[in-house]
Amino acid sequence: MKKIPIETILSTAKVILDESIETNRKRITFPVTIQGHPYYSPDGENKEIQGEMWTMDTVDGKQWLIKIEEQVNNLGIYPKVYTGD
Repeated sequence: MKKIPIETILSTAKVILDESIETNRKRITFPVTIQGHPYYSPDGENKEIQGEMWTMDTVDGKQWLIKIEEQVNNLGIYPKVYTGD
């Protein structure tokens, strides 16, 4: 299996956050494929079955971070994703 580029992981995480996902958890685990799509796809066009699982976290409920190869990457501020306890 090919290694997924860091840029693809970051862009997929941002797409998930941009798509108005809401959660009451401070951690989101999501799959990423080589093509840069989550395994699931609302339009059903994604047929790829190989990928990697990644996790992004928030400490304050607004700013989301992801750790890749020992480096923490800032995904940005998404205040509407975390809905609280």
